[in-house]
Amino acid sequence: MSSYAPRELPLDIRLMQGTSRALFWLVALGCLFVAGHWLMQRNWWDIRAVRLQGDLQRISPVTVRAEALPQLRGNFLTINLAQAQRVFESLPWVRTAVVQRLWPMQLVVTLQAQQPVAIWREPGSAPQLVNAQGQAFTANLGEVQGLGLPQLSGPAGTSAQVLQMSQKLQPLMQEFHQTVATLAQGSGGNWSVQTRSGLSIDLGSAPDSAATQTRLKQFMTLMPQLEARYGRSIDSVDLRYPNGFAVHLQGVDLPGMNKTSNKTPQPAGRKD
Repeated sequence: MSSYAPRELPLDIRLMQGTSRALFWLVALGCLFVAGHWLMQRNWWDIRAVRLQGDLQRISPVTVRAEALPQLRGNFLTINLAQAQRVFESLPWVRTAVVQRLWPMQLVVTLQAQQPVAIWREPGSAPQLVNAQGQAFTANLGEVQGLGLPQLSGPAGTSAQVLQMSQKLQPLMQEFHQTVATLAQGSGGNWSVQTRSGLSIDLGSAPDSAATQTRLKQFMTLMPQLEARYGRSIDSVDLRYPNGFAVHLQGVDLPGMNKTSNKTPQPAGRKD
């Protein structure tokens, strides 16, 4: 009994068959891609609603829709959610935005508003606001009138540092019924503060050092006695002295006070 073994096809025929199958699948995949692309571009997938939620206290939905929606690209299927998030976060008063798809054909945008804690100024730039994280942001300052926000200033990029210093000084000021109105860091590193009562204080280059804090407390303790003694309010005080401070009264110059000497001490790091 003889067995039959099929003959192997020649190499060129096998290559032609393999090429034909490959071309078939390439064409099929291409057709699927074109059909899918065509379907995705149909207006069936247009975004029909954008729903805003979250903290909208200072964020106007009308402004968001007018300024953000024209910048969005794509439809429900093709929109880049990360790019859409950046668009919403570029709007005034928006700190963070989370953009999600919601069937059918909607976007849900969850917004977190900026919480201003101070007004920020730096050389060569328009005034901005500072949030609780120390980040400067641009918004209409007229919207915070009446909030009594402190005014901070310093070199570019130092808003977080200046805010942190303000937060360190504020509890000490409150011990003496004072409130920080302005705090400035100069280009040379010196700090100065003005209270809401109008008192100006030169803090030197290390306002949070133990020595400066001690001098500040000593002055604030003695201030009522000095004003009572001279019958005038104190306009300003210079704490840049190693062992004392110098004050200026309205209409009167008072020499620097030194606990250990009758000589007028020189500010630390300063020469006449």
